Amino acid sequence: MAHDSSVELPGRRPPRVLGVFAHPDDETICAGGTFAKYASAGAEVSVVAFTRGGAGQIRDAAVATRTTLGAVRERELEAAGKELGLALTRCLDHPDGGLAGVDGRVLEAQAAELLAEFDPDVVVTFGPDGFSGHPDHTAVGAAVTAACAELRSGKPVRLFHCHLPRSRMLLRDRLAAWVVELTSRFTGTRDFVRALSVFSRETTALGYAADFVSVEWYPSGTYLMEQGEEATTMHFLLSGSVEIRREGADGRVRVVDRSGPGEFVGEQGIATGRPRNAHVVALDDVTSLVFLAAGPPSVDRRREDAVPLLTRTLPSGDRIDARVSACIDVTDFVGHKIRATAAHRSQYPIDPAMFPDSILREMFGVEYFVQVLPERELDASLLGD
Repeated sequence: MAHDSSVELPGRRPPRVLGVFAHPDDETICAGGTFAKYASAGAEVSVVAFTRGGAGQIRDAAVATRTTLGAVRERELEAAGKELGLALTRCLDHPDGGLAGVDGRVLEAQAAELLAEFDPDVVVTFGPDGFSGHPDHTAVGAAVTAACAELRSGKPVRLFHCHLPRSRMLLRDRLAAWVVELTSRFTGTRDFVRALSVFSRETTALGYAADFVSVEWYPSGTYLMEQGEEATTMHFLLSGSVEIRREGADGRVRVVDRSGPGEFVGEQGIATGRPRNAHVVALDDVTSLVFLAAGPPSVDRRREDAVPLLTRTLPSGDRIDARVSACIDVTDFVGHKIRATAAHRSQYPIDPAMFPDSILREMFGVEYFVQVLPERELDASLLGD
C-alpha cells in the first residue's frame, strides 16, 4: 500500500488493515506508527489481541491490581487505538501466557474467523521470532499465517510479519548530548525517574538501542567514577546522593558539586569522549540506572535462535533480516506511537512529553515488515532479463 494523501479510491471502500497480536500493547510496539500512518490516510485499521494481558507486569500500582489487570489492559488498548486512529480494537479470552499450550488448530480456526469477519486487504502479525521471542507471540503469528495461507485459493490477502531491527544507536550517547546542551541543570521529577527506568530498559531489551542498561547499588563511601578513567558509563541517580570531587596535581581533593535523585552524572565525559574530570563518590547508599555501550551476551535464547543467518546492514549500522521487504517511514507519526504507548499505562507509565523528540524520532521513525503473502514469483533469469 503506497501512502499518498489518501488511500481511498472513488467508488471503492477504503483499504482494510487488520493487526492480530497476542496482548494489548503489541500493536503499538510492533506497528503503531504504521497503523497511525495508514489510518490517517483513510484506511480502516483494526486490531485484535488474543488475550487481555492479565499476566503482564503491573508497573503502576495506582491503575491496576492482579485481579483487575485484564480489564484495565483491555481499556488501555481502546485508548491506544484512539491515539492511533484505529477503527476497532478487541480482546479475545485466551489466557495470557498460555497461548503456546492451546491447540494450534483452535487458534488457526479463530484467526480464520477474524479474516472472514474483517475481510482485510492487509494483515499484520508476528513472524517466527515472535518479535521479542515471547511464546504467545509465536503461537499467534503461526496461527494467523496459516489462516492467511488457506485464503490463497480464494481472495488473496497481503500478509506481513513485524520485524525488529538490531539498532546500533546508543541511548547513552543521545541522552548525554541532550543533557549537556541544556541551558540549565537537569533534574528529573519522580515521574521522570520512573519513566526513564522503564523506557530505557524496555527499548534496549527489545533492541531499539544498543546499550546495556542495569540498576546498580553503591554503598556509602564508594566510587561510582574515578577521575582520569575512560568515560564508558553514564549514571542516572534513582536514590541517594553523590559528591563530585576534583583532585589537583598536588594531590589535594576539593568538592565541586553534589547530585541527587533525578540527575545524570558522567554525561560530560560521554558527550566529549574525554577521560573523567572528577571523582564521583556515594555520600549515601546510592541506586543508579547505569548505561553501558555494550552488554553481556543475550540470555533470551528464544529470539537468538530465531535470528536468521542472512542479514543486511543499513547505512545507520542497524541490522535487519535480509527478507525484510517493507521499510515504512513513520517519522511524522512517532508522536501517535508514543502517546499510544503511554495509554498502556499499566505497562508503560510514561509522559509522552518527557523525552526529546529527536531521540524518539531516531529510535521509532522507521518500522520494518517481511511480506509473506503473496509469495514472490521465482525469477527465470540470473541476469534480470
